[in-house]
Amino acid sequence: MTDNDSASEHYLSLAGACRVPTTATLNTQRILEMAITHHAPVCIHGDVGLGKTFAVRVNLEDHDPKSILWLEFPRGAGVRALCDTLFYALEIDGDPPSRPREYDRLLLAALKDRPYLLVCDEAQGLSVNALEYLRTLWDHPKTQIGIAFIGGENTKQRLNSRPALSSRIVSWQQYQPLTTEEVERTIPEFHPLWEDVSLKDLHWVDQLICHGNFRNWAKVTFHLQQALEAPNAPDQVDRDLVRSILADLDSAIRS
Repeated sequence: MTDNDSASEHYLSLAGACRVPTTATLNTQRILEMAITHHAPVCIHGDVGLGKTFAVRVNLEDHDPKSILWLEFPRGAGVRALCDTLFYALEIDGDPPSRPREYDRLLLAALKDRPYLLVCDEAQGLSVNALEYLRTLWDHPKTQIGIAFIGGENTKQRLNSRPALSSRIVSWQQYQPLTTEEVERTIPEFHPLWEDVSLKDLHWVDQLICHGNFRNWAKVTFHLQQALEAPNAPDQVDRDLVRSILADLDSAIRS
């Protein structure tokens, strides 16, 4: 990952936020290169808000966008929804076919044009039949596709319920919350608001609210930015200012 980014790509378009490489994002880069180079299925999974999709998007920026097919699905998406999503991602002329066999021929013909990486975001939403259909596309001798399954914590269980598919996945990456050491190193680089905050206070904020979750850190940073603009606000973040924003946050995430 690089650090030359704009705020718009971050959660809440957080002003001042920067890209920060972590052990997890660098591992994601390695896994995606594996999927692209070797046309391999991989899985990147973990709890919400840990930065999985963000890391995938950033690490694919330098690749040919015509060879990266981003596929997003509603929960329970079946084979027809999967085929329609592929049809439009491949920019195939005409209307989607009505007959399944015709659809199969059309998609296979399009996928033979070049190597592709299919990025299946929210992969846990795919039905078992749709997952099996992706496996048949990958298995076909005339396609050269890698597949990156990205999803929430039950994604691995979902894929493992289809042994023929899960046995083909060459690499699994589980995203975890930032460790204490990663919070110390990463958060001051993530946003200048935290640059002059003591490590002791960083740990306190993390234990109180953020729990190593990047999205939680972005929420807290956003609310603190608003609070610092208020009349008589302190010049920088302190514990009293953090306490003042707690009412805006979900009490379920507070220790």
